[in-house]
Amino acid sequence: MKVLLKIAWRNIWRHRLRSLVVIISIILGIWAGIFVSAFSFGLNDQRKVSMIRNQISHLQVHNPRFSEDQSVQHLLANSPKLEEWTKQNTDAQYAFRMKTMGMAATAHYGGGVQIIGIRPEQEASLTGLQSRVDSGSYLDDEGRNPILIGAALAEKLEVKPGSKVILSFSDEEQNLVSASFKVRGLYHDVSSQIEKMQVFVRSSDLQKLLGVQSNQFHELAILLQDDAQVEAQAQAIAAAFPNEKVESWKELAPELAYADEIMSQALYFVIGIIMLALSFGIINTMLMAVLERRKELGVLMSVGMSKRRVFAMIILETLFLALLSGPMGIIAAYLSVSGTAETGLNLAMFSDGLASYGIGTIIYPVLPNSFYFGTSAIVFIMTLLAALYPARHALKLNPVETMRTL
Repeated sequence: MKVLLKIAWRNIWRHRLRSLVVIISIILGIWAGIFVSAFSFGLNDQRKVSMIRNQISHLQVHNPRFSEDQSVQHLLANSPKLEEWTKQNTDAQYAFRMKTMGMAATAHYGGGVQIIGIRPEQEASLTGLQSRVDSGSYLDDEGRNPILIGAALAEKLEVKPGSKVILSFSDEEQNLVSASFKVRGLYHDVSSQIEKMQVFVRSSDLQKLLGVQSNQFHELAILLQDDAQVEAQAQAIAAAFPNEKVESWKELAPELAYADEIMSQALYFVIGIIMLALSFGIINTMLMAVLERRKELGVLMSVGMSKRRVFAMIILETLFLALLSGPMGIIAAYLSVSGTAETGLNLAMFSDGLASYGIGTIIYPVLPNSFYFGTSAIVFIMTLLAALYPARHALKLNPVETMRTL
């Protein structure tokens, strides 16, 4: 076996340039596949984290009928008790909200919006809304009917801090209510679609206009310290408040959970396609090597080398190519991912397109360590399969006929 290994090693360096081309091709293929996978993981992870931190939170609690019909009267049964329980039993950030659909209008434009009544301090702590105010100031206790508007909607309404906006919506008795709000500030969001659809007012102002008591709300949003505790915390709240509906982020945004589930399988598939393409190059190289050495192989078989050893020699030559290129490709990919994981990739030129999907312009590639081991297995298997055809072709050589060839 030692002699066979030595012969196989020397054989791959007979044509250095050809072997180096194959090795470099595999290295680049592995590096590209892993890096693209890390970029895709980072893109998906950033979108998920952004939606959880800035919008939906880990958990939301509603009246069971609120999800089906976001009507004013579908309020939480006992908001004060729910708040007290949340304070005592979790170390999470939370915020109560009022929500209703309505119209925002100025002399220049009018359109449908979701009006969200918030407690300013709670919302700033939960979603960081205060830090996303670019122009003007955040909501506080001063002034009458202040409002925060997304930058994209402000452009349509042609308003700025200090401008007036008319909000129209239905109260608890389904009467149409219209009220004037003064733009306190303009906020930005990772999603331009959200900027166009959501406006924020003080919950106390919205409660008065809707005819709702000051301690009643439509929604409780909870952001946990540990993502792994989401399911356990949801069950605890549901057990303590059986009359309320508790939903995790996976239920509120199933597309995010689904993307998480299929991401690994999809990216392994991509790596498989890349290695399949490279396999044809390996097959071509090894088949050329076999055809060039027909006479040599015939001599070896005629002096007693068994077909099994000839088969093993071709397999070993191919595996040497993989053992040289595979680790180097994986190391190069690991260093590239590690290097960009901290600094990120600036995609500012695609900011408009990314914003429509709720993704920021700086993408941080990330990849589970298990993916590197999975890629190594795919490289080994695909290389082994690529070696079978040239090795099988070598077995079909007739020693007598091959020795007669020039």
